[in-house]
Amino acid sequence: MIVLALIAAAFMNGDWLTVVAHTQKYFDEGHQQLHYRPQLSCTSFYDEFKVQVFWAMAIGYGIYFGFCGYLEWKYYVKKRGKEAQWKCQPNRHLPRHLFWDQIKWGCIGLVVTNAVSAAVATHVKCGGFSKVYIAFGQYPWWWWILQWPVIFFQQDYVTYWIHRSFHSKFLFKHFHSVHHRYFQPTPWSVTAIHPVELIVVQLAMVTPIFIYPVHWFPFYALALYTYYHGIVQHSGVALKAQWWQPWQPDCMFHDNHHQYCHVNYGFNCFMWDKIHGSMRKIDRCYSENTDSWGSGRPLADLSSKERYREIQERIAENPIAYREQFNPYLLQ
Repeated sequence: MIVLALIAAAFMNGDWLTVVAHTQKYFDEGHQQLHYRPQLSCTSFYDEFKVQVFWAMAIGYGIYFGFCGYLEWKYYVKKRGKEAQWKCQPNRHLPRHLFWDQIKWGCIGLVVTNAVSAAVATHVKCGGFSKVYIAFGQYPWWWWILQWPVIFFQQDYVTYWIHRSFHSKFLFKHFHSVHHRYFQPTPWSVTAIHPVELIVVQLAMVTPIFIYPVHWFPFYALALYTYYHGIVQHSGVALKAQWWQPWQPDCMFHDNHHQYCHVNYGFNCFMWDKIHGSMRKIDRCYSENTDSWGSGRPLADLSSKERYREIQERIAENPIAYREQFNPYLLQ
């Protein structure tokens, strides 16, 4: 499944187009440039964009329906009735109308992400400026090594704040609430996001290539890592981070975010939530109606009826989805 997820991550959002564009331009220009300078190398930006967007859409939709369909079959069909063995919220499923709704919004999201990727690829192909370099020796080796954490933490920290800002009342109501219809996320919901939010996030993800020298391999390897975890974090499957990923939250972390809404805003680093006080706490309750800034509501303030509902919510979580194999948030 990991191999399939990596392939899906590589092709679903269309970022492979930019890799091809950079590589082709590198060889076309004789391997000489440190980074790309404006020099038109295609006859028409619009014609080139049409080609790029066609291939992005064709492959992106093929991967979306192929891989998400595979996960649907592997878990939600083949293991139906055995949810306690694999599902983050084993006794809850999306209503049928939301199942189709997420696919609709997921398809709309793919149009947006692939169009943005095609535009960036066309910009590069047609001579637009970027600071991506191809040859390993164009910058010192120490920078090649250092740029891995620089790119990763910049992207993840910026997207943490973008995500958290979209939980403010106005942005949540008009944009981010689309994604939070799915209290039990599935693979189909990974791109079921409002187009405005998708554009903001994707532009934030590509900003490093315009700010400082970035070798193509670290940049796109990290993009692959990010998209892979985006898929599995929305799978609803109780997958856990590997031993070599001490920074990476398990899938249950983001599943909690969908279940409780205004909490756990981080994607690939849970430390941002720890630092900024938005990580889930056992003595607080969270929902779409509580504080949108991630502080939650004290359990002591709940009425008996509200406390009962909170207890039922916590019981709905699968204990095996937690690293300790038990639910640390259960209440008496």
